[in-house]
Amino acid sequence: MKKLLALMLIGSLVLVSGCLGSTPATSPTHQPSTTYSQPQSPSNVTRSRGFPANASNVSSSTQVDFTPVEVNLSPRVHLQIDPRVELIQIIYFIANPTWYQERVSPYLVGASPYNYPYMRDVSEYFGNYTNATAVRMVPMMAEEGVAYDAIPEFALHLNPVNFSKAMNWSDMLQYRPWLNTTLLDEFAGAVARFANETDFWKFYNEHRTFYNETLRQFEEGNGETILNVTRFEESFFGENASSWRIVPLTLISRHGFGIPMNRNGGKYVYAFLGFNYVRDGVPVVHISNTGITFLVHEFAHSFVNPAVDEYYSLFQPYESLYDPVREKLSMMAYTNFRIMLYETFVRAVEVYYLNVTGDQEDAKRKLGMYSVSFYFIKEIYNAYVNDYMKHRDVYRNYTDFMPELAKVVGEVYNRTDGGKEVEPPMTVYDFLKRANSTGAIVAYSPGDYPRMVAENEYHWLLSLGINATLKPASNLTENELTGNLMLVLYSNSSLLKELNRNALVTVNGNKFYSKPSGETYTGELEVFEVFRNPWNESSVVYLAVGNNERAFYRGYFPRMYYLTYAIIPGWGGGAFEWA
Repeated sequence: MKKLLALMLIGSLVLVSGCLGSTPATSPTHQPSTTYSQPQSPSNVTRSRGFPANASNVSSSTQVDFTPVEVNLSPRVHLQIDPRVELIQIIYFIANPTWYQERVSPYLVGASPYNYPYMRDVSEYFGNYTNATAVRMVPMMAEEGVAYDAIPEFALHLNPVNFSKAMNWSDMLQYRPWLNTTLLDEFAGAVARFANETDFWKFYNEHRTFYNETLRQFEEGNGETILNVTRFEESFFGENASSWRIVPLTLISRHGFGIPMNRNGGKYVYAFLGFNYVRDGVPVVHISNTGITFLVHEFAHSFVNPAVDEYYSLFQPYESLYDPVREKLSMMAYTNFRIMLYETFVRAVEVYYLNVTGDQEDAKRKLGMYSVSFYFIKEIYNAYVNDYMKHRDVYRNYTDFMPELAKVVGEVYNRTDGGKEVEPPMTVYDFLKRANSTGAIVAYSPGDYPRMVAENEYHWLLSLGINATLKPASNLTENELTGNLMLVLYSNSSLLKELNRNALVTVNGNKFYSKPSGETYTGELEVFEVFRNPWNESSVVYLAVGNNERAFYRGYFPRMYYLTYAIIPGWGGGAFEWA
């Protein structure tokens, strides 16, 4: 089974969700006052540095600009390419451990040295340093738990000029008590040496034009929307931040992270946003129109997480509610009940944001999607609407509301017998686990495109060591229908009548109906979903349905092993829904 999972290829979906809207403001309105950092600053100093072997025509003494590339949307809201985060990203990119390749690599969203010159520049400039201690330590650090949000969080503990350790690790240990502080110290020292030996600041300064363009495109058309989000967050949570900092990530894709830092008696809220694709050589983060809740989500963690932590003793008796979805959420790095609470509460904030900014339909859709794995999110959302927001005279801030949310979770605990009555969703992982044990049949509707997709998946299963058979769906026997099935079908297939019994998305001709969201979709569509086999509940079906040949545009199934379903337009682009 470990071999199976190690060999799995992770497909990528550019997910479409969110909205534009004017958020009710309770703090003074700040108009964007955009300023871009310049290649040189008055604070430049002269120093001697080491240089990489491939550097040419440089002297041993040079003017070095230590200021980060930054755009100021208001006195408290900043976009930034943080040099510390950039350095750690580069070290992970050069090391390229298995975790990085499978989860966050730029290659997962179609970036390459050909369409994204920054990747080429990084490889060429730092390529002679693959044996540096910091680079060699990365696989061990990722295994230790310095992955996902721990990467930028680690970076924030470094000195912003020489990258030596500047803070102790106590806050990181709060969420990751298993971390070895001696190892963290060793890695911090190795990172500082790597920065000095490679003259990282030379590379950073040479790429200020690229960083400025990344921030310019990120800010363009989004500045007021970003400010609206910060106002919404401060109003909803009843707490002002000293500073809001949004950091687009240049070498981490798809994932975003929210991190609060308390300094000098103030709260500094960070959102680190992975990019979705590359356009004209610049990484693009979905922030406007289709993905604004990405930012709402990451900012919300800076308020939700500390509130849950303060009152976690009230939630602790209900930890068995994590058990039904333990395996599924662990695959997404949500490894315990506390993190499940963070994610559930934050996602409910997203839904509330959509509702108050005028997109009730998207709010309904997102609430249904999230409820598949975060199965008590509707109760939390209803508590926000019917209690918290109606009684802000009682709940001055979000933390005050924690005891009431604990009661809501307690009611879920009692209703589900401590989670024992919760039916966890099927995922790609469940299909592969069953198929690895008892084999699978890949079957397809007549037509070149369904057959091509089926052949791709058949060879993929074989590459994973799974005993698979490939055949037309019309040739399936009654006995074969009871096994693990990977089906590529047109929406007029006679098999769908029975399959729709257990499917989360039912298909009837050109109508695709989502049970989680209650939405009906029409047009050129494809749905991927995993569910229990209606002919034999102990087997699993992984189904792809399209309503014409163009719907099978991708030519392969999504291979994210935590995926339950996705509804995608056949011409490509982002998913309408996924869970």
